[in-house]
Amino acid sequence: MGAEHNVVELPPQPGRVWKKRLLVGGSATLAVVLVLIGVLLYSPLLAIERVEISGNELARSERLAEDLRALEGVPLPRVGPGTVLELLQDQRAVEDVVIQAEAPDTLHVIVTEYQPVAMTGRKGAYKLVAADGRYLKTVENRGDFDLPLISGVSSSSKPELFETITSVLSSLPEEVLAQLKYATAKTIDSVELELTTGERVRWGSAENNVEKASVLTALLGIEPPKNQPAVKVYDVSSPERPVTR
Repeated sequence: MGAEHNVVELPPQPGRVWKKRLLVGGSATLAVVLVLIGVLLYSPLLAIERVEISGNELARSERLAEDLRALEGVPLPRVGPGTVLELLQDQRAVEDVVIQAEAPDTLHVIVTEYQPVAMTGRKGAYKLVAADGRYLKTVENRGDFDLPLISGVSSSSKPELFETITSVLSSLPEEVLAQLKYATAKTIDSVELELTTGERVRWGSAENNVEKASVLTALLGIEPPKNQPAVKVYDVSSPERPVTR
């Protein structure tokens, strides 16, 4: 008779069991994550129904809302700042945006605008100008903004000279800009400003703008002695040696 053979089944190694469990668990987790991503990106559950706009002063809210109407129906997670900026590319006053999603259907758009530093044009059609020389908006009344009028220079005929002037104006604090009536220049080294009270400012070139702005601000804050004639010219072309006369 043949000998009987008993086969003993050994238990699986613990390491292999854990590897198998991890593999199964990881696959299940990945599947859940993919489903959630699909729901977030393509499900109508988070589709945009309302776009709330804030932060704008120059750009009209109605125009912004019209440009952003294309976002209606798009799931919130699929919309980024770049998407919004692309839709607002024709809005010249818009510099940047911050967006905030509010589930389930609201997108908040906070607008940052270019700041105007001057005006150009004529009565009934004044254009607001930013530091880089771009036009931001047309307004009827000059008195709506406390900004100087750029005279004798246009962005189309002398763009470099025009941008030199706007660069100078952008270095000035708001309280000084509000005191200016005109800004002009014949060359990039001969920028001149005129105060609403008639005094002139010889600025020179756009070099050392920050220092010149600081000096001019300080000079405008000094009350002239009663026994001295009123200042007619502030010369800050050399900010380390300012002159008044």
